[in-house]
Amino acid sequence: MHRDQVRSVRLTRDELDIVKNAAEAAGLKTAGFLADAAVAVAHAQGGSKAWLLDQRGRVEELMSASAQLARAGNNLNQVARILNSDGRAEYADDAVTRVMRAAARVEAAAVEMARR
Repeated sequence: MHRDQVRSVRLTRDELDIVKNAAEAAGLKTAGFLADAAVAVAHAQGGSKAWLLDQRGRVEELMSASAQLARAGNNLNQVARILNSDGRAEYADDAVTRVMRAAARVEAAAVEMARR
């Protein structure tokens, strides 16, 4: 299919970075990825607005989870600093295990969203 219609799209720097990364992961050029995504949203069951709002909510939840994991990572760095100075940090192993599990769930959810 030859796409011969051109439209301009405005994105924030962060949005563009996300789109570029997703396009690269899908093996597409950025413009082709944007076009494919727009067409997919337009064809979505339940209407494109419902699909877009659903996806936006999921993305916001993942971003929130990612921020919480970043805070947990900072706390784990503090624990590592204590352990490296021969200090004691009870429950450190359990905390690391929980953070790693949570990170895996967030990553799996992001991959699942990207596949839709």
